[in-house]
Parts: sequence; structure tokens; C-alpha cells
Amino acid sequence: MSNIEKPKATYEQAIAIDNARLGQSFKVIAYAGTGKTTTLQMISDAMPERRGMYLAFNKAIAGEAQNKFHRNVDCRTFHSLAFRSVPRGVTDKLRLPRLSPSFIAKEYRLEPITLRRMMGGRYEKYVLMPSRLASLVANAVSYFCSTSSQYPAPRHIQAPNWLHPDDIIELQNHLYPAVERRWLESIDQNHQAGIGHDIYLKLWALSEPNIPTDYVLFDEAQDADPLMLGILLRQKNTQVIYVGDAHQQIYAWRGAINAMQQLPLPESRLTTSFRFGETIADVANALLGGLNETVPLLGNPNQKSSVVNKPHTKMRDAILCRTNARAMELLLAGLVHGDKVSLQADHQKLNRFVDAASLLKQGKRVTDVPELAWFNSWHDVHEYCETNEGSDIKPLVKLVDDHGTDPLKKALAKITPLEQADYVISTAHKAKGLEWNRVHIEDDYQFKINGLEHKISDEELRLLYVACTRAKVSLNIHHLYDLIQQLKLRAPLSLRQSVG
Repeated sequence: MSNIEKPKATYEQAIAIDNARLGQSFKVIAYAGTGKTTTLQMISDAMPERRGMYLAFNKAIAGEAQNKFHRNVDCRTFHSLAFRSVPRGVTDKLRLPRLSPSFIAKEYRLEPITLRRMMGGRYEKYVLMPSRLASLVANAVSYFCSTSSQYPAPRHIQAPNWLHPDDIIELQNHLYPAVERRWLESIDQNHQAGIGHDIYLKLWALSEPNIPTDYVLFDEAQDADPLMLGILLRQKNTQVIYVGDAHQQIYAWRGAINAMQQLPLPESRLTTSFRFGETIADVANALLGGLNETVPLLGNPNQKSSVVNKPHTKMRDAILCRTNARAMELLLAGLVHGDKVSLQADHQKLNRFVDAASLLKQGKRVTDVPELAWFNSWHDVHEYCETNEGSDIKPLVKLVDDHGTDPLKKALAKITPLEQADYVISTAHKAKGLEWNRVHIEDDYQFKINGLEHKISDEELRLLYVACTRAKVSLNIHHLYDLIQQLKLRAPLSLRQSVG
């Protein structure tokens, strides 16, 4: 089968290939399903004599890409480049347990601080307890790691904005020595506390690395944080081709900034979706209009798609929720009905987490789940969830609180493998980059409709755009129907003609 004919480049793809051949850095704005990876392959095929590097955010995507590109293209993640280059003594710390806020508070001898906070239009006294101060310290190190700064500074301490502005500055100066100490301990090979992957990535960035390649294809560039952007912008003799969709940036909470909008580079666009037809493109354009986009996404004229507005039907391949909690609830409900349900999630990790939570609730210590290993109680875990570092486990903690560990264990044991399932349950975040024939959008997205008015954040619009553009054949928007109708009426003229 090796003599399969390669697809012919579309007009838009040909422009991107011509830009690449010029050897200058540029960006490709690629809407959902518009053949981004195929375009990148075409670009590398057009420059077979040059060495390329395809950079992705996760290992699975990089591994999959390696099979699609020719021999001269190395497919990697930023973390794998960094992991190779920093001292082994630092990366070995990944296996050690992390420090909880309570532990940092004791170790660093943090004392309660009384500050002023705004309540009901006036300032009142408010005490920040040691463990909350320790959370601010841990968060400051994480935040510093995602920036292009050379060294931690008081400004990296992100205090709540309801504190008095003078008190914020005082607090930052007061806690700064602890932040500096925490950073230096993180990169000290002899210090026995665990680290996250952000530490060695930052250490690598600080060494001003040179990426050994002629050109870089940077996929999903909209999700880059200032650190990653800084590394690429410092590559003096390397062409960097940034590819992504500003509207699929759904990781702002992780410190991502929108590279696609910020980079002052020439741009080309991919606007015709190969994935779905005109009716699904209409829904996507209504959401894009809410984000003030003026260039429409075009459906595939050869793909017949439909948009459905009815309550849950049996006709679905994937149900896309907003939260892990809702996904697990639907899993529990599906199992009660006797459905063969699959969950787009890391099952083993979920299982280990639920076991560890069960032990902590019984007052026992946990050793084999790094996220929970330093905590003495379930209360400690709740406290950790309020830090940036803990935001990734917060939905899981809520699940345990809502359902208890036994029902969750039973449900996880009954998950059907993807290929044998009646349908898949996923969150919109987990669904990014995937596609199904028939998609149903759940009802836990956050927006308000009041008569002819609607209220929805840009972040939520982007999440819905990602979710709705996973469908190929049919998209059930029953829970979004009124919102989509209102957005269509408000869409800019250029999009409205396409929404038709």
C-alpha cells in the first residue's frame, strides 16, 4: 500500500508551503479540522534536504507524529529536550514526594499575617494563615517557571486581588525570601523534596539552549506559555513555523498565552474543514462570532453533516462534558443502564488516586501516589487544592467527596475499552485533537441566558468551539440551542453570511 497517492495541496496549503520555502519564521492559523498535521507534513516533504523538528505538548502526539513525517524530521516535546539536557540529579527528584503547604509552612517557620481585605465596599482585617502563605510560595515558583524571567522576583507572588494594594506589595516583599529558598531547593540535587516537570524545563530554558535543527514546526502554538515562546524566539538561525488556532486556546489557567495572536509574524490561514460539513461549521461560526472573529470557518462541501436539537438520544458516539466530575457521573449512570461505556481519561491514574484518597480518609499515610504522599489528612488535600499546583487534582477530590471511593472504584472497574464501547464520555479538554461521527454536548457548560440576553466568557466560548468541532456527521446541541441562536443573531456580518 506504500504507493498511496498523497493528497494534493489546497490553495491555502500551497501558500503555507511557499512561505516555508522562503526560510523565514511565520505562523499558520488553522481552524478546527482544517488538515493542520497534513499541512505540516506537506511543508516538511517540500524541504526534504533540511533537518526539521516537530514540537508537540505531549508525548503521545509526538510519538504519533513520528510515523507521519520523513526521516529528517525529529518529533519531540519541550520536556523531552529539557530532560536530556539538565543534570540527572535534578530529574531524579521527580520520583520524590512533593511538599504540602502545611509542611512548607512548618519548615520555613511561616507565621500568620494580618492584612486588609475589601469586603462590601470597605476594608476589614483578614488573617492569612501559614499554610495559605505556603500555597502562595509554591504557586509563585510554578508561575515563575512559566515566565521568561531569569530569576524569581516578588512580582511572581500572585496575591488575591481583594487585598489592599499596599498590603499586596508588603506581602510580596515579606514572602519573597521563602520563594527564593523554595526555587533554590527545587534545583538543588541534594535536597530531598520532589519537583514537578516545570522545574527542569525552566532550568533548561535558563541555559539559553540552542535547538539543533534547521526548522521547527511548533504545533498547537496557541497553548504556549511565555517560557516556551521565549526559547523559540531566541533561536537565532532557526526558522520557526508556529501552527495553531487562537480560538482553541483552552489552557489559559495553566499560564498559556496566546502566541497565535501575540507574535508579530507574517501569517497564512487554513479555513476549510475536512472534518465536517456546512451545518456544523455554522455552529462553530456562531461561537467564533462571540469571540469577535471575522474570518469564517468553511465546512467541507463533500461531507454531509447535521445539527440536532433533542434531549439525549441513543444516537451518539461521544458525550462531551465540561468537568471530570460530570464525566464520572455519566459513567455511573451509564453503567446503571447496562451501557458499555468508555471514558477518555487515564484510568490507572484515577484508580490509584481513589485508592490513595480512601487511605487518607481512614487516617493512613500514602506513599505511592506522589500527588498525595505528603498529606496527613484529607483536610490537607483540600487545602492543597486551592493552590495552582493542586488545581489538576481538584476535580478528582470533588468526585471523591461527592460519591465516595467505593462506588468510584466499582465504576472504574467496569469501563469498556474504547473500540468495544457503545459510546465514549470525555471532557472537552480531553477531546481536543479527537473526532467522532456523532457528538452530544452535555449541559454543564457555564453560561446564562436571560430573555434575549446571554452572558458567557471567552474561555467558555473557546471550550464550546473545541467541543462542537469534534463532530463529523451529527452534532447534538440541545443544551446549547438557545445560546447558539442568540450568538448567530449577534455574529459579525462576514460570519453571518456563512452562518446563513
